[in-house]
Amino acid sequence: MSSKTATLTIGNVLRSDIRGFVVASRIPEPDVPTFGTFVRAPIQQGNAHLIGLVYDIRLQDDPFLRDLAVSAAESDPDFAEVIRDQREVRAVPVEISVVAVGYTRGDEIAYGLPPQPPMILHRIQVCSKEEARRITAKPDFLRPLLDNRDAPVDELVVRVLQRAAPLHSTSSTTREDYLLQASRYLARFLAREPLRLETILRQLA
Repeated sequence: MSSKTATLTIGNVLRSDIRGFVVASRIPEPDVPTFGTFVRAPIQQGNAHLIGLVYDIRLQDDPFLRDLAVSAAESDPDFAEVIRDQREVRAVPVEISVVAVGYTRGDEIAYGLPPQPPMILHRIQVCSKEEARRITAKPDFLRPLLDNRDAPVDELVVRVLQRAAPLHSTSSTTREDYLLQASRYLARFLAREPLRLETILRQLA
């Protein structure tokens, strides 16, 4: 998977371990990635890329935001403009938590824990639609996710599959075909957790 794909850079690694990492970011609200977004981080001196999923987004404060929160009032004629500027123009401090699901080396994708975490201050980018399509082409990307205990995994599985299904809709394969394949994989993996499986499948349906 090429690191030269033109995608949004969202920030730098703040802390990391083999299971995932946290990104420190300061970007306008429209550019903040959403729950279930695929991102990539360079590892092994740029020879490989960790692939992860956004599972938590925390908006931080700073002295300006604290003053604004205290002083902003709807009676102020400039209130709407100030809030719009804060959300859409001024970069808000954000911490973005990512869970690792695999890594790439060249055009090959391996699912599971990466050989090493990304180094501090490495730049993190959002995966393109084509990258996300390739990552989710096989349901194997769900395995490391289902094994994780740090993230809200079940909700993340549902969100990712719902977002991935349209990427695999072609003249011969429908969105429903893709979700059926994923559901069969989940049924095998969660055979000993029927209640958990039922909850996930109900949300997918």
